Amino acid sequence: MTFRYLRIFEAVCRHMSITRAAQELYLSQPSVSLAVAELEKKYDLRLFDRIGRKLYLTPAGEELLGYARSLISQIDDMEQHLRSGARKSVLRVGTSMTVGSCLLPACAEQFAGDYPDILVEVLVERTSLIEQKVLNNELDIGFVEGLPKAPQLVIIPFAEDELTVVCAPDSPFLRRGTISCADLASIPLLLREKGSGTRAVVDNLMDMHSVTLKPLWESISTLALIGGAKRGLGAAILPLRIVQKYLDCGELAVLPVRDIQWKRQFFRIQHRNKILDEPAERWAELMAASAAGGLDEAE
Repeated sequence: MTFRYLRIFEAVCRHMSITRAAQELYLSQPSVSLAVAELEKKYDLRLFDRIGRKLYLTPAGEELLGYARSLISQIDDMEQHLRSGARKSVLRVGTSMTVGSCLLPACAEQFAGDYPDILVEVLVERTSLIEQKVLNNELDIGFVEGLPKAPQLVIIPFAEDELTVVCAPDSPFLRRGTISCADLASIPLLLREKGSGTRAVVDNLMDMHSVTLKPLWESISTLALIGGAKRGLGAAILPLRIVQKYLDCGELAVLPVRDIQWKRQFFRIQHRNKILDEPAERWAELMAASAAGGLDEAE
């Protein structure tokens, strides 16, 4: 009975409405309200604040929601697997933009050779969204460049990365030679958007040096930032892995900044209640090998 109540609770959280949850589950509104009340009574917790006609999750409700979604997903996976018989297994992987563009293709190619019967579903998105989907058990495992903070996650460093400031080879910024961190505030900057792992690292480093940046451009597209930098529209702060080929062919140049450490970590994340099987662990090994140059990286 408690598991049924958890399904009802999850539906109420998704809709933040007793009425819409009842409609989805083909139940009466009193039955849905009773299920939530029984959960609150059983665990001696208030799961929702009821302000006016709106529902708001309490911290206890948010914690229970994480467990509920994890349990529901595991039960659904079990039932689907038992009913499907020989249906193809699925591994759900999420990566942030930089990790996906640099490490994912070589890893996926090797994994397909090792496990031809496993379908890998991949989502490449900003770090914050990958973190949320791992927490909701919509992804089995994630690989990100920002440091997640949710206590429900297991966070394991698996590779080192480095950011760099780049601009056009004929940019007037280069005439200054090595610049200070404070000088970045006076340069038109082309930066990744808020919520990305790369932007989080940049903002954290600037906070450490008491520098406030006001970017000229903010974009989810790394290629757009590279294009703007190549055309002299500003300086971009991007992963060295991504811009290296543009540096090698002379389309971009490094703008050196003193007294700042641009290195960072890539992290593997999974829900602390998630038990990964052998193929998922193998995927994680291949991602680390790709980062170390043990696999051919994508061009």
